[in-house]
Amino acid sequence: MQDSFLQYVEDFESWRDSGFPNVKLETREFIDNVLRPDKKWKMWNHQIEALLRTIYAYEILEKKNCLLNIVTGGGKTAIIAAVIFWLKSVHNINKFLILTPNTIVRARLIQDFKDGMVFKNFEFTTKQNYILLNDLALHVMESGAQPQGILDSGIILGNIQQMYSTNIGGKRNLSYLHEFVGNIAIFNDEAHNTPAGEYTNVLNILSKKSKFRLDTTATPNRADGQEPDSEMIYYYGVTQALEDGIIKSIVVYETQAKLLQLTYTNYETGERKDVTELDVEFKEAEKGLAPFHWILDEEPMRKQIAIALQRHEEQKARAKTRYKPLLFIVTMSIAEGERAKKMLQERFKIKTLLVTQESDEEQRQEAMTIGDFDSKYEAVVSVLMLREGWDVPQVSTILLLRKFSSPVYGQQVIGRGLRKIIRNQEEREILAVVDHPRLEHDWLWRLVAVSKVKQNVTDKDLFDEEEDLPDKPIIQTLVRPEKLIKIPEPEYDVDVDFKKIIDDIPDDKIDEDWKSILENKSYEREVWTIARTRIDSVEMKSLKDKRVELLDAPDEFDFAMIGKYPRDVLEKKFKQELLSVCAGLLRETGFGANLRGILYQVMLNHIKTKIFSGKTLCDVDDDDIEFAMMSMPDIRKNFTKSIVAGIIGTK
Repeated sequence: MQDSFLQYVEDFESWRDSGFPNVKLETREFIDNVLRPDKKWKMWNHQIEALLRTIYAYEILEKKNCLLNIVTGGGKTAIIAAVIFWLKSVHNINKFLILTPNTIVRARLIQDFKDGMVFKNFEFTTKQNYILLNDLALHVMESGAQPQGILDSGIILGNIQQMYSTNIGGKRNLSYLHEFVGNIAIFNDEAHNTPAGEYTNVLNILSKKSKFRLDTTATPNRADGQEPDSEMIYYYGVTQALEDGIIKSIVVYETQAKLLQLTYTNYETGERKDVTELDVEFKEAEKGLAPFHWILDEEPMRKQIAIALQRHEEQKARAKTRYKPLLFIVTMSIAEGERAKKMLQERFKIKTLLVTQESDEEQRQEAMTIGDFDSKYEAVVSVLMLREGWDVPQVSTILLLRKFSSPVYGQQVIGRGLRKIIRNQEEREILAVVDHPRLEHDWLWRLVAVSKVKQNVTDKDLFDEEEDLPDKPIIQTLVRPEKLIKIPEPEYDVDVDFKKIIDDIPDDKIDEDWKSILENKSYEREVWTIARTRIDSVEMKSLKDKRVELLDAPDEFDFAMIGKYPRDVLEKKFKQELLSVCAGLLRETGFGANLRGILYQVMLNHIKTKIFSGKTLCDVDDDDIEFAMMSMPDIRKNFTKSIVAGIIGTK
């Protein structure tokens, strides 16, 4: 998903560093309170950055639909609470609707917002406005409930199904909101669900009443290619969170394939085959067999569980009785989940909870408290459940007994274990993931930025409790993300090439010395002056519909005359043009659009140095911006494929 805030970053940073001008006085007072150093619970720097961008988008840019893309465990709920209190105390918005995709997410948010807990923990209130908490009481929508809570409470929480359910008066909750509630602010937690028809309908119906909408998600890109219709204004991914010590480091333990003999039993014939014994006839009969079927046969499953339990014991040693580590297992089907549960309980004597789509409400509630010390369970098996909104930080070991084909689902499952148990950046924690190479999850490990992959692990291998723990992170002292320290590349016990950062570009085609090359480039303003004179002298003709047409424009100019746009329009066009150039260069070089932010900043700094004389965009003259735009073809030529590859490779 495209970061629409890139074009505003420079102006935003100037605004932030200048003490937040051009906003309401109450907003500045709110920000000052958020930044108070004496708080017991301080917001992390990325949370502050997300909050400030939201304020800037609403008050300065006048945007109404925004999205925050923040990694699982990155504290999205605290940001939502901060925005709610700011809108209430500064902009007099009195009703807040929080939409969730399911009851699991809803249950988590109930815990956070009940009795104003999250507002109190982070001290968003002051002595002067503490009374506002009375207006932020929580109402949870339920089928057949009294509708009065919708009118009396400031925060309304519910999932999509409850929006369509009827209250005791026989009216749907959605209809009641639309008819009787005034201006509201809408928050979509797990916002990747919003393209679904039910979400779209709710948002369309309430759009005229909505003064502001904030979407939050860790995975905005869905498997079907659809995206939320809100504008992404902030991205805080796994890599940044690891650098900051916000989430656990991920260590993958891959089973040694030769020692763990993969087998498959044909339950119709009773024939069992080893993966190394397959003959042509058997291969043909089983050609549609998925890789995970081999992992789930009796003996491979036993060994995979044994390896996972060894990692579980190591995690208990690291916990030092401060918390109760939890083993999380994912399977493909209910039958396989039941087999895994049976093996854990009968063979390994591990009390295990199985949660599926068929689980009753009691089992789902048990899943919410399974990390507590007094829980009777030590492991949980999930079948297509517990992938979003289920936040149990005690998940310390994940065993994969299924293959992921969807990047979204794979990230969601791994995300269940990313949240740190102890809210301390100096605390070193890992998430141990037990996998099998036959499942071919290398792409997923690159996507979630694993810190280490240990290969050829057997059920005999044991590791010291200090082993695999990450180095202590550099504690955040600045909001500016460009000041953070880059983490080391992943380590591998075996010489395997997972480090192919620059695909399809030979090493000899990468300019690692791109900085010095760009420093020697220049752009002749004299040429621009002559060209500008020529353009200004071109005959203009007024058409019948009062449009203006440029006749006989000089051949050397592709986009004709820029003209005298208003300053804000001119700056916007410059940023759009630069973003377009970045996107084109990345396509030509073979990189994805997700890297556009890196190239955009380098190109912007290049233009500042070579054309703006070191000044920021807001400080230069209109002619400088126009010159930069007319120089864009030359700038694009100077950023060759090899230079772009060098920039991406070193960044």
